Amino acid sequence: MRGQVDQTTRVWDPATGQPLAPPFAHQGGVVSAAFSPDGTRVVTASSDKTARVWDATTGAPVTSPLEHEENVVSAAFSPDGKRVVTASWDRTARVWDAATGKPLTTPLAHPEEVESAAFSPDGTRVVTASRDGTARVWNAGPDMGALADWVRIAERSPFVLDGVALVRRLPPGPGSQRNR
Repeated sequence: MRGQVDQTTRVWDPATGQPLAPPFAHQGGVVSAAFSPDGTRVVTASSDKTARVWDATTGAPVTSPLEHEENVVSAAFSPDGKRVVTASWDRTARVWDAATGKPLTTPLAHPEEVESAAFSPDGTRVVTASRDGTARVWNAGPDMGALADWVRIAERSPFVLDGVALVRRLPPGPGSQRNR
C-alpha cells in the first residue's frame, strides 16, 4: 500500500506490481494509511481534514469521512478492527466506530497538535503523542459504547455535575432553569 502525491492511496500486488483495487481518493494529500487486522479494510489520513475507511478489495468507502477541524496526520485500527483512532493538528485524537464512522469518545485533547495515536495491544487504551512534548494514555475499552448512548444516559441521570460537586437534578418546572 502506498500514499501518493496525487491525493490517493493504492494497494499493490508486490509480485506483479499491479494495483489490486481502484485508488482510494481524498481531496488533499494522503499522509498515513493502515490495514485493518483482518486485511479487509484500509484507513487513510489526509490533509483534507478527514480520515477514511475503505474496502481493501473494491476501493469503496465503508463509512462517511471521519472529520476533524485540521489535517489528520495519523489513523489506525484497534486490534479487533472495530474502532479507528485518528490524530489531528486540530489538537485532538478521536476514536470512531470503524463500521459506522460514528464518534465513540469525546475528543482526546492536547494543548498542541496531535502527531500520532495508536491503540494498546489489548485495545483498552489509546496513546497519543503531541507537539506539546507529551504522550498521554486514554481509556478506550471496547465496551465504552457510542458517545450518543452516554449522552442519553447522562440526560436521564437524577444527578448533574455542578461545578465540582455531584448534585441531585431539579425536576422540570418553575425554578429549574439550571437543568439541562
